[in-house]
This record gives sequence, structure tokens and C-alpha cells, in this order.
Amino acid sequence: MKLDVLLTPGELLPGDIAERTVVVIDALRASSTVVEALASGAKALFPVASIEEALRLANTLGRDEVLLCGERKSLPIEGFDLGNSPGDFTPERVGGKTLVMSTTNGTGAMMAASAASRVVVGSFLNQQAVVDELVRSAAEPVFLCSGRETKFGLEDAVCAGRMAALVMAASGDAEWELNDAAIAALALSESHDDLEALFARTAAGKQIIEAGLDADLAFCAQVDRHDVVPIFHDRQISLVAVAVEG
Repeated sequence: MKLDVLLTPGELLPGDIAERTVVVIDALRASSTVVEALASGAKALFPVASIEEALRLANTLGRDEVLLCGERKSLPIEGFDLGNSPGDFTPERVGGKTLVMSTTNGTGAMMAASAASRVVVGSFLNQQAVVDELVRSAAEPVFLCSGRETKFGLEDAVCAGRMAALVMAASGDAEWELNDAAIAALALSESHDDLEALFARTAAGKQIIEAGLDADLAFCAQVDRHDVVPIFHDRQISLVAVAVEG
């Protein structure tokens, strides 16, 4: 079985993922925010590339029914309802709402993966839920790291490496064919246990701290906060039902 990691969206070739499940990771912060929003009862989330497209889509869907959210350079977009701080996406704020989101890195990566057979949004917040779904569906996953402004992001590679290790450990005697980036991500994940400290050393984390949003690092460092699996399909992200044995 194959397991690949792509360290930046620039490595993604649509033809290579047509039959694969892609897990999009933007640990700081878009994928964490998507997980938190849907776990808090948001009806669906539409990722878009630009501010202009977000405004157009919100008007098309009905502005009274939509919350605009997103960031540029880590800061909330002027005129939007919410930024990209996952702790702000509470049930009181987003429950029952449709969200339209545009971020610097994550939403673009999500859209770039749309040619895949299946697109999952993953973060540390829903790490085990994503792993369980990949194992349940016998996926040969591609972990797509959003990175930062087209460049490598250490926090995303560590998240990909953790999920990859868990998938392989849960797959019994299956033999896995790994690309070089998957081997690197596994090694990186083994050497970074303190996620909040790791975040603070990364370029993305430093920018978030400079923006005065230090609390976001601790929030995004929570592991397995939610048992949810966001799926990106037909332009929108919603939750897949997680089977419960009983």
C-alpha cells in the first residue's frame, strides 16, 4: 500500500491523486479552525481563494445566513465576521450557520486537492478520528501539507508524520510504500513532542504571536479534541458520520 506526504501544495499533481484520499493539513490554523467550526455545529464551510470570491459567494448564498471568516497575514479580514482563531468558533457563534472562509494557505490547499477521490481535513484536534477513518476505508493516503506562503511548514509535516505513523501502526501486517517526504515527516514527528513549543519556533507561529494571537498556538496544540472527520466535496466541507460500534 502507498502512503505519501507532500510537503507543499506545489508538489501536488492532480493526476497523481485521482484515485487517492488526500488529507489536507494546515495545523496553524485553517484546518484546526475547520474542525472546531464543524464540531461546534456549523452546517457547512465553503473554502475560497480570495476575499472577492468570499463576498460574492456569501451574497449568492444569502448574506443573512452566512458568516464570513478568514485571515491575511494572520489577522482577521476587515469586514468579515470572524478571523481564523479556532477558539472563536463556538457553538453560540457558528451553530447552524454556513461559513465562507478564505485564508492565506489552508483554503487554497483544500481547493488544490479537489481532484482527489476523497478530501479529508486533518489537524491535531482530530488526529485519531482521521486515522480511524483512513484505516476503516483502507485508504492509501496522501497527506498534503499547506505550508506557509508556498514554503515548507514544520508544524504541518509533524502532523502528517504523526498521522502516518498511527495509520501504519493500525494496519497490522500491511506493507507500506513511502515517498521520501513521508519518511522525513515520520522522523520529524518523532523528535517533536511539545507541540506548543514547536509552534512558537515556526515561521507561522511567530507571525501569529506577532499578531497578538498567542492563545491560538495552545488551542491548535490540543490533540484529539474532537472525534470528527470533515470531508471536502462539491465545493463545501461537512462532517462524515463516524461509525460507532455497539
